[in-house]
Amino acid sequence: MGLNDVGQTIPIIFSGGSYGTYLEWVLTTLTSDCKIVPPFNTNGNSHKFKGNHLININGWTDYVKKNLVNQFVRLHPKVTKDESINNNISLILTTASKIIYIYPDNTATLLVINNYFSKIWSDWWDYQFCNEISPAVIYKNWPVPADTPIKEIPHWIKREFLSFYLMPAWLDQVGTPIETTDSILPITVSDLLYNFKNTINIIKNFINIPFIKSLEDLLPIHNQMLSLQKFTNHDILCNQIVNHAVTDVLLDWQHQPLTLVSESWIQWRFRELGYKMACHGLDMFPTNTVQLKELLYKS
Repeated sequence: MGLNDVGQTIPIIFSGGSYGTYLEWVLTTLTSDCKIVPPFNTNGNSHKFKGNHLININGWTDYVKKNLVNQFVRLHPKVTKDESINNNISLILTTASKIIYIYPDNTATLLVINNYFSKIWSDWWDYQFCNEISPAVIYKNWPVPADTPIKEIPHWIKREFLSFYLMPAWLDQVGTPIETTDSILPITVSDLLYNFKNTINIIKNFINIPFIKSLEDLLPIHNQMLSLQKFTNHDILCNQIVNHAVTDVLLDWQHQPLTLVSESWIQWRFRELGYKMACHGLDMFPTNTVQLKELLYKS
């Protein structure tokens, strides 16, 4: 590889679900003589590609201490509530000379959150309540017996809990957009997905590392990746659902099933707009705005 200094490593930083593994695969494939092997699992993630995942800032610190030298690594800039993305970026830049930062733009919010919820763990709900969140928050705040297994919590309670928890936690994790500098290149998820060729060329100019392969060789693979993404329409659809419900415009989505995450986002968004939703026992979410509007009341 010709690298002899950790400072030559290019870290790709990203929040979960923002295609950081995919970008590392793209750049590794283009800048090396490795064979082009699609990295995708059936759920659309790129986790067949191992790459160099340092996980978090502690992983970066260990990487530097061990003087491990790779062309690209990836890590999350914030994984705990008390961390600061800006502070962690500053720490990385004491060693690395350049960072690529993938940021989820407003038109890819639900795409990324649904990815985060469904592509990292086999069961987000079970994992979080076994490792990160105390189940007591459910038993104390919703009408469910304390001996109910966490996997058997009713759907409507899961949705309402997530409507309070998921968006604030996610917004805290991703922070605010970072400005472009000589050392930091922010790229949006939407640009990586839908403006792929131009975005990769921008990255190429930023990192100043020659490509061994033609970018054209990866375009069919990129189209394959896009075809595997199940949540690309959720941002547009869920915003339409909210807007049409509050303005009394009929919209029917019975043939476009929503996920638990997208349902909870809709409930969260209504609350942000000053509406509460009568959801006690509502395991089956409405499939049109007429039904949905009947559940709303001003808070």
